[in-house]
Amino acid sequence: MVSDRGIEANPEKTSAVQNLRPPQTIRDVQRLSGRIAALSRFVSKSAEKCLPFFRVLRDPKRFSWSDEYQAAFERLKEYLDSPPLISKPKDGESLYLYLADVPGEVSAILVREEEQVQRPVYYVSKALNDAEGRYPEVEKFDYALIIADQKLRLYFQAHDIKVLTDQPLKQVLAKPNTSGRLIKWSVELGEYDVKFEARPAIKSQVLADFVGDNTPTECVEEDPSESERESWKLSVDGSSCITGSGAGVHLVSPSGWTLEYALRFGFKTKNNEAEWEALIARLTIAKHLEVRRIEASSDSQLVVGLASGEYEPREDSMVKYLSHFQSLKPTFKVLIVTKIPRAENARADQLSKLATTGELERNQTVMMHYLDMPTISEVDVMDIDVPQEPNWMTPFICWLRDGILPEDPAEKRKLVYRANRIQLRDGILYKRSFSFPWLRCQAPLEADYALREVHEGVCGNHTGGRTLSHKLVRQGYYWPTLHQDAVDLVRKCDKCQRNANISRRPSQPMTSITVPWPFAQWGMDFVGPLPMATGQRKFLLVAVDYFTKWVKAEPLATITEKNTESFVWKSIICRFGVPRIIVSDNGKQFDCQAFRDFCQEWRIEHRLASVAYPQSNGQAEVINREIISGLKKRLEDSKGRWTEELPNVLWAYRTTPRTTTGESPFSLCFGAEAMIPVEIGVQSPRVVHFPEQNNKEWLRCLLDLVGELRDKAAIKVVAYQQRVSRYYNKRVSHRPLRQGDLVLRNSAISDPTGTRGKLAPTWEGPYKITRVLRPGTFKLETLGGREITRAWNDEHLRKYYQ
Repeated sequence: MVSDRGIEANPEKTSAVQNLRPPQTIRDVQRLSGRIAALSRFVSKSAEKCLPFFRVLRDPKRFSWSDEYQAAFERLKEYLDSPPLISKPKDGESLYLYLADVPGEVSAILVREEEQVQRPVYYVSKALNDAEGRYPEVEKFDYALIIADQKLRLYFQAHDIKVLTDQPLKQVLAKPNTSGRLIKWSVELGEYDVKFEARPAIKSQVLADFVGDNTPTECVEEDPSESERESWKLSVDGSSCITGSGAGVHLVSPSGWTLEYALRFGFKTKNNEAEWEALIARLTIAKHLEVRRIEASSDSQLVVGLASGEYEPREDSMVKYLSHFQSLKPTFKVLIVTKIPRAENARADQLSKLATTGELERNQTVMMHYLDMPTISEVDVMDIDVPQEPNWMTPFICWLRDGILPEDPAEKRKLVYRANRIQLRDGILYKRSFSFPWLRCQAPLEADYALREVHEGVCGNHTGGRTLSHKLVRQGYYWPTLHQDAVDLVRKCDKCQRNANISRRPSQPMTSITVPWPFAQWGMDFVGPLPMATGQRKFLLVAVDYFTKWVKAEPLATITEKNTESFVWKSIICRFGVPRIIVSDNGKQFDCQAFRDFCQEWRIEHRLASVAYPQSNGQAEVINREIISGLKKRLEDSKGRWTEELPNVLWAYRTTPRTTTGESPFSLCFGAEAMIPVEIGVQSPRVVHFPEQNNKEWLRCLLDLVGELRDKAAIKVVAYQQRVSRYYNKRVSHRPLRQGDLVLRNSAISDPTGTRGKLAPTWEGPYKITRVLRPGTFKLETLGGREITRAWNDEHLRKYYQ
């Protein structure tokens, strides 16, 4: 059976709990505390329930079991007799986190919603030490969230966490420039998808139990007459009209003393905002008067409903006003806000209307005050005076304010010399500038906030480091490492790295390939799809010899491993012999088990193309451009005739001398230049003086000299490669990447069609370098440990800075 409180107790377990005996020795107390700590996830506010036992453990030599400890022990037994029901969350389900703060302890409960009923998943509690107990209230709630994050890390990683609270935690963590620990907590929480929402009305029985557990049980009974005697009566009203905005406050003490206060606003407000300003103003006055009990009244139903928790704020301004009201509420022992009719609030209404007219300056019987900016404008900043650690400004402040100098004579002279350009005004340090007025000196936390706000804030556009530093100087800020800090921030900015420009400069020197003899190394690549030709052929398989530049090409209808093997067999092996090396790209028709077995059978070394361009092959790509260019110029409108024009294009290429060798591919293959059609139309000298009887003898002689011709061509190729390498290497910009570095990858490689649009980031990742294959070539894996199948060149990688 399941009750509202939890699972109905098992008789055997109930007897085991009832048989617990009070600890007799300090070792029994340690053993009991350890058992409760092991069950802390099932026990609401376990730290508070074990707090008496912790106090015993602090002074074990004076151990004595008093009535206080016995009462705490009995309450613990009663709670363990009926433990609460713990629910198991489902995958992808959103979980809710409630936070609580009581003296000496912070607590949290993780719940899930099932059929509009919230069920607890995990209880978390932490007893505060002396330093933690002095945290401000909002920081205690932040600390409770951090404790829940540390203990429930797996839940935070697997689920969306929604924090339901009435404290301004989101604003504090968004701008944690007031405390070093807030910065640390903000960075730690930034790892997860934590959302903050206003806490709605709690209707679940489980949450009612949680709130009940977090309500202090010790109440001090007071004399009703004394409580009534110390109560103050306040009534306020706000007014907003064409002539201006203002508020009126009417304060009556228990003895009948009356204080009337008019407040004029120097800014435009709505009626509801004016009512809130009036409420906050009267609470501030009561705080300065050290009033402990207030019975406030207002004729605004919205303000009263929000203050009492009956309404939920919708607008951002109402959320901020409510947060400010909640921060003032702990100052008073009793604070009651009630709704009264407008007729009963006549005096406050008259004061608010008086504040909006010019009569206020001539009226000397009513206290008045001007408010230049809204109260909530200071809430987002959370201006809490937190002492900072010593920084670069400390010696200047000590010298200019207290006259204290360092003991080292060299440091003393240096400080006095540098202090000539620095002044201390109203507790703020300023430095005289060469180009601008006085610059306000910034502490490390203030400097970090200023950098991030200008770089990525509302008016920031993620500028470069030098521009960012110049902009801060023009705005009137200074610290010694401003430029370097700006450069480091831009270098580590995630958005700047993901949207950085792609460098067109090469990252590695050119690697030239030299082949010692003809037909030893071939490059292969596919071209297409091309326009549909006869036989449904739309692809072209191209092979080129690296030495002679001889080209073989075959139109195909489909790209398969069988077609690739057949082409190599008929067009290369059967005509030019078995090659030593075949170079191809990383396409599936080449990088497959069937083609690897074929090459292994004929002892052909199969090499994949440079990973700088994963879908290309340098030598074959040059030939592809030549073939496509020739076909374009010949076909014009008849694009489907490309298979008929292909032999003409190949013949023209084979008989044209190449720049690299100085010879045509035909002459390097057969030892003589081919007879071309122009020599028949306009007879060349060798046609006119053709000696038929000596032709065979001369051809044999040319074959004997073809070796010398090829040697000269090889020398010319090496010289050409050296010239190209010298020109190419002048533009090399090295990118030092090592194993273990994080890198970003060019997103255009994974999305060549641009389906993600023009606003997609330029780089994607990060990825981790797992292995260096050769200089500039790496194997990558995702941060989750999944290996990227293809190797990558640093042409398409960029180092990622965390």
